[in-house]
Amino acid sequence: MLRVGENRFTTAISDASGTIPPKGDAAAYFAVTGTPTGGRNDLSLENEFVIVLDSMESPGVLLHSKPNQRRPEMNPRQAVQFLKTRTGAFLIFAVVCLVGYLLVRGFQSPGFGKKSPPLEDVKPASSPQTVQSITRDMTPFRPPQEPQPATLPPAPKQAPPPPKPLPPLSLFAQAPDPASPEASLSADYAPFERLISCQLVITVDSSSLNTPIVGLVTEDVWHDGRLIVPAGTEVHGNAQADRMRERIASRGEWTFVWQDGRELRVSGIALDREKKADGSGWGITDGSAGLRGQTLKSDDFAEVKWFAATFLSGAAGAFTERERTLLGSQVEASAQNAELSGTRQVLNTYAKQIMDTIEREGFFVRVPAGKQFYLYVTQTVDVAKATVGGTAFLSSKPAPSSP
Repeated sequence: MLRVGENRFTTAISDASGTIPPKGDAAAYFAVTGTPTGGRNDLSLENEFVIVLDSMESPGVLLHSKPNQRRPEMNPRQAVQFLKTRTGAFLIFAVVCLVGYLLVRGFQSPGFGKKSPPLEDVKPASSPQTVQSITRDMTPFRPPQEPQPATLPPAPKQAPPPPKPLPPLSLFAQAPDPASPEASLSADYAPFERLISCQLVITVDSSSLNTPIVGLVTEDVWHDGRLIVPAGTEVHGNAQADRMRERIASRGEWTFVWQDGRELRVSGIALDREKKADGSGWGITDGSAGLRGQTLKSDDFAEVKWFAATFLSGAAGAFTERERTLLGSQVEASAQNAELSGTRQVLNTYAKQIMDTIEREGFFVRVPAGKQFYLYVTQTVDVAKATVGGTAFLSSKPAPSSP
């Protein structure tokens, strides 16, 4: 047994050389694995250990301790160590269960748990009953009858009045007026669906659709041996937006202007003309709708600006200081966070403006002057209807009143 201060520890295993003579020295080995209560001893080698030996009267006989020898008292630390063992935990559990049982039994009513007797076993107090018979005459029930209205003879049916006779209707077919210009077709005409080769005179951009399309006819248009539209005739139209990025559409009214000043409005569609450079044939896009041009960017650094603004906005959000509360992580109220929040909002607004500009004006189509195209006429071209100042005459007509 070892003693450290006032605590004694039983050795789990010991080994010594044998008999120790009086005032002699001997080597001994001891192993202490715990405390008397079953916990950890937490001993250090720097403590002063005292070896307690039992005296022997004769070899092989151990002298027991005296009956009145007092056992060491348990200090608070040993008590805590004992409660951490399995035996101490079981003791705590038993005490808690006992206290809970006593509390539950203390709050229950005295008659709790007792079964109430069934209703069949409860016998009412017997009391004498008297039976009396009453005899009366039965009166028949006669409900009051409602008075029936007097029936009147049916009124005679009147014959409907005869329908009024319809007034006579006369239809007359009006014969066409030979003197009217719309009633006849002159000999100088081109039939429906003619392809007229033209060349663009001015450059057209999709960024400004108000730019007119001005071209010149490059090849004479003949029909039935008659020259209908000579080369050099001007054609005028209006540019329109196209769903395809690399094209500018033009559909609707076109105006022919002859060199002698005559004007004629026709309806037509602008088609692309793609002729190979060596003159051996035509390209695959020849005859497709719209004027094909080049797709250009309005600002080469717009996307770079957008990426930079988005990156800086994300960086400002990353440097925002947060604090943990019962409701979770929240932004800390500080001057630095206020500056970062304002900077982030400004950068987000700037990035959104750049993105809207890219979607609206980021790309535009430019068709250069000299571009070859077709004017597909969707009506009959009658040269006799071309007049000097014809456009001014048509614009001076009053617009039809809406009902």
